[in-house]
Amino acid sequence: MLSQAVLASYTKQESDGIHHGQLTITGISPCPYHTYINYKKLDVEPRDAVVNLRMKNGKWQELECLEDLRHAGFKMRFTGSGQMTVHVGKSMIGGRPDGLIEVDGREDVLSIKARSLDAYTSLRQKGLEAEPMTECQEQMYMASEELKDKAGCWLYVKHKDSCRPYDLFIPRNDAYSQPIVEATDEIVLGNIEPKKPEKPFNLCASCHHKRFCWQQELVDTSGIRTLTKPEIIELWMQGQFHLEMGKQYNEEARVLLKELLGENDVLFVEDRETLLEVRKIIQHRTKFNESKFVEKFGAEALIDVIEESSFEQMRITNRS
Repeated sequence: MLSQAVLASYTKQESDGIHHGQLTITGISPCPYHTYINYKKLDVEPRDAVVNLRMKNGKWQELECLEDLRHAGFKMRFTGSGQMTVHVGKSMIGGRPDGLIEVDGREDVLSIKARSLDAYTSLRQKGLEAEPMTECQEQMYMASEELKDKAGCWLYVKHKDSCRPYDLFIPRNDAYSQPIVEATDEIVLGNIEPKKPEKPFNLCASCHHKRFCWQQELVDTSGIRTLTKPEIIELWMQGQFHLEMGKQYNEEARVLLKELLGENDVLFVEDRETLLEVRKIIQHRTKFNESKFVEKFGAEALIDVIEESSFEQMRITNRS
């Protein structure tokens, strides 16, 4: 009953006093046809109550991120209800960036996102390649007359479930933004209808207009290759069977050996062919304590000492 009442109360979308159905910077895309669809409202889907609740939750998540950044000692302007409005191109398309933040004595644009596990992981692994629309949005803000002096944008991302933060810096890229601004001006001021792409391309798989354009769901197939190799599959399946059995037997033996070791430091177990040495080992590890570092030197100094490295792994999953 309670949940039904809440859903009913959010069935109708409420105006936030900012967006009134016109094209905004968030509706501009690297794909001119996508921008055209948004400008002409050719593919407008009504939002149900759950979508409205999710949008509302996103605003709360952003406010939490701002509070976390303030707690870390960062100075910010034009955030929350005090966001500034910027304008892009001759068509003066409006938008409201999340704010400005001072890092290492320089003020940059701030963008805040809350992401699910899949989106959060993909962003950490692939960078902005995983979110081309986010890159476009932030570059549009930096292409505005009001923010043309900013060197870049800090993208601060929060994982919704664990609350773990992640960030990356987006350098200003006028070579990227200007063609998009010009294409948008042609659509809005020149009343030009750009050509629809002849076939789906990399942006289409994550575009919410994909069914409007292609009348089907699309899968991002970049980096995917399919082969028929039954002999390799058989070899892998055999290996998996023995690995799983080995893990089970090994774990059972470890439980028994731990009981036999008891309070001793070393235990020898033998049969006619094998002699096992079971030794109790105490390991000592050192780790970098981020909290103590921030307490002593400040959160801004953390940026100068943290380096993130990437490494390649291969994961095999049986999807049969």
